[in-house]
Amino acid sequence: MPDPRKPDMNRPDRNNPALPFTSSDPAEQQLWQALGELPRAEPPAGLRRSFYDKLENAGSSHWSTRFRSWLGLRSNSGWVTAAACLLIGFGVAELANDRDSGDAARLAALENNIAVLNRQLVLDRLQNDQPGTRLLGVYDAGALVQGDHQLTQALLTRATQDPSLSVRSAAIDALGSQLHSESVGGELMSLLESAESPIVQLALVDLVLRNGNQQQLSQLLRLANENRLYPDLIRHVQKSLGSETV
Repeated sequence: MPDPRKPDMNRPDRNNPALPFTSSDPAEQQLWQALGELPRAEPPAGLRRSFYDKLENAGSSHWSTRFRSWLGLRSNSGWVTAAACLLIGFGVAELANDRDSGDAARLAALENNIAVLNRQLVLDRLQNDQPGTRLLGVYDAGALVQGDHQLTQALLTRATQDPSLSVRSAAIDALGSQLHSESVGGELMSLLESAESPIVQLALVDLVLRNGNQQQLSQLLRLANENRLYPDLIRHVQKSLGSETV
């Protein structure tokens, strides 16, 4: 009895593995066998080269596509941004060219609007939930805080209440120019007496040593002599002020 797992090589449809399908009809087998013996035509050399050239070109982007990608114009948002920049450029150019007709005032108003928007952006960053965004807002506010009560209060809130020690120390440093004001100076010196974090203490000590008046320096030295600062800061303050007594 033949093994069913082994193919029967005596079957006509098993003799030619090149047939596209198996068939038990001898006429069909003879036809397909005759077709398989026909000579196969090779494509001309020019067609082969043309095929590979088109394949290579399909794999590389056109120079215009690369140029649009470099300019960020591959998406709709990129085109919108480009159009907005173009309109702004035309507007600024028109304002600059028409100064004699009173457009200098319009240009000044435009600059003022930009400054107001930038200030509001800084205030929003200072209130953000993400520490990194608040830290960025602190850095930006440091250049705008002079003479701005609202920004000063926002920085003072970050310096005294922010849960991130990095944000608090950066806000303390940004308030350096405001240390001589009664409200900011009093708040920061009170914070120095109650601060428990060495990072916050270090920022406050450095601030007072760089920007403090004589009264604030005396208060700092008193805290050091009373051992109310961290040991390294005590030595730093006493060495900087050249005394170990009040």
